[in-house]
Formats: sequence, structure tokens, C-alpha cells
Amino acid sequence: MRHRSSTAACAIALISLTALTGCSFASTTLAVFETDRVAEDELPPLEEDSYSPVDVESSRYVGEYEGVSLWIAKGTDSSTCLVAITDPEDDWGIGCGGLPTRISGSGHTFEVRADDWPAPEGMTRVSDNVYAE
Repeated sequence: MRHRSSTAACAIALISLTALTGCSFASTTLAVFETDRVAEDELPPLEEDSYSPVDVESSRYVGEYEGVSLWIAKGTDSSTCLVAITDPEDDWGIGCGGLPTRISGSGHTFEVRADDWPAPEGMTRVSDNVYAE
């Protein structure tokens, strides 16, 4: 009996290791973070604590889509944040998580994808890593 349970445990461990190794080959990089920050990369002021999940020193402006300004940043507890602002007073959204990161607001949906990932179907490219619909 002991031999079977050891064999089963080894097989499960080997399958798990193979699955985890396969995931580690997926690209999760955003080359935009390798560029120097410039003035337009600064996030506009929002109400207190709005940027708490965002590493504001890492933000990069990535463009505008139909009146919505977009930034990506590293998260304080996640790999990526997307900031979408139409009006800093009352029309903005922040979403953080792993890649891809998707948020909806201001009548649009936005998604951040890693370098070299294919474009999401039906979405318009805003920058190398950000898409909108």
C-alpha cells in the first residue's frame, strides 16, 4: 500500500510541477515600465486614497481613447493597474490585478495585455499594451 501512495504522490507532484513550469513561460512584461518617466506620466490628483492600490511613482501615460486618458502603473499588491480618467472630479476608474487587467467605465472597456500578446478580439489598440472598446 505504501508504495502505491508514494507513487501517486510523486505523480501528482510531477504533474503539478509541469503545469506550473508551463505557466512560467508566458510573457508578463510591459516594456513601457523600462522607459524614463516624463511629466505626462504623472497621475492627476483624485480624491483622497483613490490611488492606494497604485504605485504612483511607476505610472506611465499610454494615450487617450474617445476623451478618456489612460495610464498604466504597477500595483502596490498586484502586477498591473490601469487608470482611466475622463474627469478627475467625477469620472474615473482604477483596476489592478494580474495580466490581462480589464476595467469598464465612461462607456468603454479597457484592457492591459503583456508585450507580444495578441490583441483582444474586437478591441482597438491605444498603445503597445492597452486596448479599448
